[in-house]
Amino acid sequence: MKVNHYMRRVVLILISLMLPQLLHGQGSHIRVSINSAVDTSQQEIASVIKLWEAYLNSNPDTLYDNPYWLTSEKERFKPFDFIAHTWWGVSLYAWLLRCHTTVLSVSKIGESYIIRTMLYNSLPRDSGKVSVVSIIQTGARLENGTYKLCNVLPINTRHWEKEQVGSIKFVFPPDHVFNGTLAERMNQFIDSVAAVWQITVVPIEYYFADDIDRVAKALGFDYWPAEGNIIGPRGFMDSKNRIIYSGGSNEWYPHEFVHLYINPLFPIAHHYFLEGYATLVGGSGGQDLLWHIRRNYEYLKDHPEIDVLTFKGVDMFTPASYFIGGLLCKMAEEKGGLQLIRKLMSYGKEDEDLYRAIQEVFGVGKEDINNFLRKKLTEYATK
Repeated sequence: MKVNHYMRRVVLILISLMLPQLLHGQGSHIRVSINSAVDTSQQEIASVIKLWEAYLNSNPDTLYDNPYWLTSEKERFKPFDFIAHTWWGVSLYAWLLRCHTTVLSVSKIGESYIIRTMLYNSLPRDSGKVSVVSIIQTGARLENGTYKLCNVLPINTRHWEKEQVGSIKFVFPPDHVFNGTLAERMNQFIDSVAAVWQITVVPIEYYFADDIDRVAKALGFDYWPAEGNIIGPRGFMDSKNRIIYSGGSNEWYPHEFVHLYINPLFPIAHHYFLEGYATLVGGSGGQDLLWHIRRNYEYLKDHPEIDVLTFKGVDMFTPASYFIGGLLCKMAEEKGGLQLIRKLMSYGKEDEDLYRAIQEVFGVGKEDINNFLRKKLTEYATK
């Protein structure tokens, strides 16, 4: 998944370190503060905020028939709360007991409301500064006369265009001119992946725009840790609900489609092989695997002190999991076809599993991996 994989891993590591404390404090009541400019004298606004606070205190990380969420979305989606689980891996709400939670605004959009909430931490006392984790949007609309929470994606994209091509529903801003040729190419690519792996083609919703931040905001991220400062195609997915999001791209964005089909087949696979295979088959950031190999090879050639397997990449958005993972998958495919790719995916998620996979598939011990990979990079980059 091309959205700042390195930063995402840092975020997830921080959450995992905090998780025992978070779980220990589960019984704590989450209090939502309200921006003084929000007019809570209006009964509906006050009611919506109360609903939001009740939801945050109802174990929103647990998948069950939550009474505060819209029934139609609970029936259609699992998990039904997009903003909590898309991109974050573990739920965004894992932060709640360590964060301050402030409602910044409540806006009426048609028959719905949109609640904007900031999750943040206070920095050292008297500094006057805060560290923002995220600013999110959550919807609310009437169901049988009572407000229930809902995703903002349908609200924020209510004026976006929709085109169905094969198994893919393309959803895009109205200022984009739909390219049916690229859409059909994307559809045929999916058919070919499904044929190779002998799996069933499934319906997919694909949201895309010229900027990933535009898509993220449509999903409900007013601010997220991967926002801004990057040029080029990026994307992420919700594999359980079969939704793909990308920006800086167009109808053709195969990388995330590979993830959506392949990741569920190998729930214990190391991310090097998942990202590597998606880059091998679907490219990354608008470029193919060989482009990434050559670009990083030129840098590594001048920096012999760097360990290739843990290299963060020429920039922080193309770490080794993409181009080294892709190289390992390519070598496995050349050596033993799809069967050997399957074997790579079977070893497990931990780094020791990665070392063991390289040892057993390529016959290279941990102490020799760096030299082995540098040799292979030279071989493929100079072809």
